[in-house]
Amino acid sequence: MSLDRVVLALSSAFVLLAGVACIVAPASFAQQAGLSTAPSALTEIRAFYGGLQVGIGCFLIWCIRQRTLTFAGLLLVAFAVGGAGIARVLGMLIDQAPTPFHLANLAVEVATVALVAAAVSRNRRPAHT
Repeated sequence: MSLDRVVLALSSAFVLLAGVACIVAPASFAQQAGLSTAPSALTEIRAFYGGLQVGIGCFLIWCIRQRTLTFAGLLLVAFAVGGAGIARVLGMLIDQAPTPFHLANLAVEVATVALVAAAVSRNRRPAHT
């Protein structure tokens, strides 16, 4: 399997597992992130953190199965994870309250974007249908 498809497979597995974890145990995620565990907050975590990640994971699996979508899947990972990382850095700078949770997630985000960049640089031209 090519590097770009391995990156998509790892990314899809990660977001699917994280999404399911947020749906099944949102209070655990809330506590780690320092968020409220009020029922309405738990529903929001299930919907946004859980449901959105599951949806992205399913799309990435589709991109793995459809070779012409491999580049689109990599772009989704780069933009979504890169955007989260940029927003996280801005938040830590503005709020002046980085936690081990933020730093660990930032490390994953930076590593993921670097891996996607390596995969894209090996195959610079997107597949056309």
